[in-house]
Amino acid sequence: MLIVTVAISFLSQLGLIYIPFMQTIFQTGALPLDDLLLLFALAGSSFALHEGRRRYERALNQSETYALGDGGIGIIKILLN
Repeated sequence: MLIVTVAISFLSQLGLIYIPFMQTIFQTGALPLDDLLLLFALAGSSFALHEGRRRYERALNQSETYALGDGGIGIIKILLN
């Protein structure tokens, strides 16, 4: 159901932007190709940097867990005492 709702919303937005009579009603216009490419480049670089940071943090947390040797139980014992 969520996928259907998102698809309908996406298609509605495309219609508002790219169908000529909808452009006149809602006073919208399509972006030029160079602006779209810049937008996708910025979004892609942001996504790549975020995913890289997440992988680094997961690797760091995993190495800390293995360094403890007890699966983190020692930290819980220290905090409880």
